[in-house]
Amino acid sequence: MTSITAFPDSNGYTQSFSIEETAELLQFFEEYGFVVVRNIIESESQIEETIDEIWSLLRVLNPKIDKYDSSTWDNKYWPIQMGLKDGGFISHMADVATKMCWENRQHPNVVRLFQILLKQDELWVKFDRYGMMRPTKGIGFKQNETTGSIILEDRPEWKSKPNWLHWDQNPWRYPDFIGIQGLLALSNTNSNTGGFHCVPGFTHRFKQWSIDNENKHKCRGGLVNVPEDDPIRNEIKQIHVRKGSFIVWDSRLPHGNFPNENDQFRIVQYITFEPPKDADNYELTNRINAFHMRTLSSKADEQLIGFPEPKLTELGEKIVGLRSWKTNERVKSDFE
Repeated sequence: MTSITAFPDSNGYTQSFSIEETAELLQFFEEYGFVVVRNIIESESQIEETIDEIWSLLRVLNPKIDKYDSSTWDNKYWPIQMGLKDGGFISHMADVATKMCWENRQHPNVVRLFQILLKQDELWVKFDRYGMMRPTKGIGFKQNETTGSIILEDRPEWKSKPNWLHWDQNPWRYPDFIGIQGLLALSNTNSNTGGFHCVPGFTHRFKQWSIDNENKHKCRGGLVNVPEDDPIRNEIKQIHVRKGSFIVWDSRLPHGNFPNENDQFRIVQYITFEPPKDADNYELTNRINAFHMRTLSSKADEQLIGFPEPKLTELGEKIVGLRSWKTNERVKSDFE
């Protein structure tokens, strides 16, 4: 029987590399279009603090949501209108205004990984989001408040979109390499937990696919779904990782998330870098303003009362654009 897991190791996780195995991880990435790097975040407390931050952000979206009460995870409370259900995402302004999302983005291992794969040191981080998939099977619900008895139930309606496979790079507009994407795993994943899947090695066929499918499927959008009847769907492999690991993929790789069939949450942070646009003052100003959202928006600051504010390291300032990579000097802004 063919394994649904890409390149499984002896424990059933996808083959991974340490950040020190530079040549090996780069070779694997160039061949298959993705790579897993283990122990990018080694601190258990950093991972747990990040998960706590996500739960706190969910309570900003709906104060009735309670990490310890599964009845509050129902669709009537869960922010599915923001994409959290179908794709397993959290889309919220606070993803650039709280402490832990920045602790992870500015972690030296995370930045170094993108420097290795993009083959350049000077980078800006994109302002991406958290992702969370609810459990859907064997969920414990309180049956009796007095006795504390629990009943286990399934919630198939909580599943994210099945068979989701797409590109965030339009093959007809950009047929060649333009960038990479990534995610930090904040929970262990396997075939039942929901998680990331892709078609390993398809990067080498991406351009030809765009030519072969131009007449039938050409579109203008930035996100392109793989046609339901396309045979490349038969090549999908799941990427199973330990928490603290990082998955990076070439944007030409068909990818998506598969649904959670488990009793645990699947939790990630999406993190992506790109070359800086130092000469684009409009872009730079927008980035600096986004980071200082709580200063600029009284509503945002009010919603985030009690949230620790992010503290940037020198490296963190560089990946935002607050400090020049070239001169190491702080960039002048309205917040100086």
